[in-house]
Amino acid sequence: MKIGIDLGTSYSLASRIQPDGSTALIPDSRDEDRFHTPSVVLISGGSAFVGATAEDMVEDQPELAAIRFFKRHFGNREAIYYDDSGAEWHAEGIAALVLDKLRFDAEAEASRKIDGAVITVPAHYNDPQRKAVAAAAMLADLKLLDLIEEPVAAALHYGVTRDAHDQILLAYDFGGGTFDATTLSLDQNGIYVLAKAGLSDLGGKELDERIGEMVLEQFANALGRQHQSTARSLLELRRASEAIKIELCSPGTKRVKRTIVLGSDAVEVDIERTWFEKAIRADLKRTMEVTFRCLKEAGLDKKDVNTALLVGGSSLVPAVVEAMRKEFDQEGQNVLYHEPSKAVAYGAALRAAQLSGEEVKYKLPPELKGVTGHNVGVRTVDSSTGQVEVSTLIKKNMPLPTRINKTYYTTRADQRKMALDFVQFGDDPRQAVSLGLLNVGPLLHPRVNYPIGVFVEYMEDGRIAVTASDANTGEELEQTFGGDPSGDIQYLSDQRKLLHSLLMARS
Repeated sequence: MKIGIDLGTSYSLASRIQPDGSTALIPDSRDEDRFHTPSVVLISGGSAFVGATAEDMVEDQPELAAIRFFKRHFGNREAIYYDDSGAEWHAEGIAALVLDKLRFDAEAEASRKIDGAVITVPAHYNDPQRKAVAAAAMLADLKLLDLIEEPVAAALHYGVTRDAHDQILLAYDFGGGTFDATTLSLDQNGIYVLAKAGLSDLGGKELDERIGEMVLEQFANALGRQHQSTARSLLELRRASEAIKIELCSPGTKRVKRTIVLGSDAVEVDIERTWFEKAIRADLKRTMEVTFRCLKEAGLDKKDVNTALLVGGSSLVPAVVEAMRKEFDQEGQNVLYHEPSKAVAYGAALRAAQLSGEEVKYKLPPELKGVTGHNVGVRTVDSSTGQVEVSTLIKKNMPLPTRINKTYYTTRADQRKMALDFVQFGDDPRQAVSLGLLNVGPLLHPRVNYPIGVFVEYMEDGRIAVTASDANTGEELEQTFGGDPSGDIQYLSDQRKLLHSLLMARS
């Protein structure tokens, strides 16, 4: 059986396709009424606790260090947690624990092994971030069928279930930790991404924090002093802020009044929706700026959009739909929700069926084509000025897969090696992220102007591969390309050892 996984910042879900072609969420193996697994991990006493079990343990013992928001650390080689023995845990290892739990749930429900999964990623993820997700699947011994972008997965499910085609669709995906805008074209043959843009530092987490700031302000006013935070009160504040946000998003709710207990302090707080909307105004403005940049990069105007699809839990904030309806209010335009918290997981399951050759059986569109999310280039130094420059090889928003060949030449007779620093960037080369060094050599017959052909491929799943060969003979040269988490990198090897040493405890 093959499944789709929405690996989320706050919650993760797994989905499968049923015999009739519909999609269904996979329940928790210990609670058949629970389908959302909190993306929370607790490592204690040689065991790992994932999801609801971890949350329950922290509820009883707030001083325990739960690991949250690991998704924001993908592509960062630094450890995000140190366990009791001092061992380093990286985002890939923590994510592997969540993936293992979701696989366990799926196998428990189906009573058979999972032989592959499609995992979702934010559309704006760069190459190191995508390779980190792939590495997490590898560490979890989960066969990765494909990486699919979250708004694309939602669009796929929308297109299939609504029989939607011959239209331009704008996916506004506001999740727990990230935001994506993606412009797509839907027709009977498939789904085609036209452009995409996003934010890695804005999601429901930030919206909760805006409410948390208001709560603490009311505590200070009522108590005449600042609340002294403890591990327990921070947990209580996070949960209360999320609950207030959800209540404020309910139809007809204009204000929320409730008594909140933070540690030994208790205060009745009163938060109006208008105050919340004012507090998040700058956040929503950022999402709209990204949305219109995405349209512009697709060569479109807002009047060209037929459907604006709202995806992700944070899109349920009333101010979001109000802002979108204000912008996309022409005759024939629709702004609508489509399973905002489930469509991404459902779309991943449909993609798994596509890749299994079952598109005809389940009446799925045969094609799903993406675009490059970033520019790819080589960082060089201008010999005349000494300034660092970036030579762009592949541009943003090109159809995938995209390939390019470039020939570089040695400059000395005794030059036995060549090193090229590959980078990826959005609009500003000064913010380029290194993909790693391509080290070529030793060359067996070095000489001046030895031609080295470099082949760069921006693959369909958004990852990048680089190889080098003799440009005259086509013979592949000895080489290494740093920055590839699927390779033999020590910290991933260490993560695997840590994972195998744990006594797994799943919720």
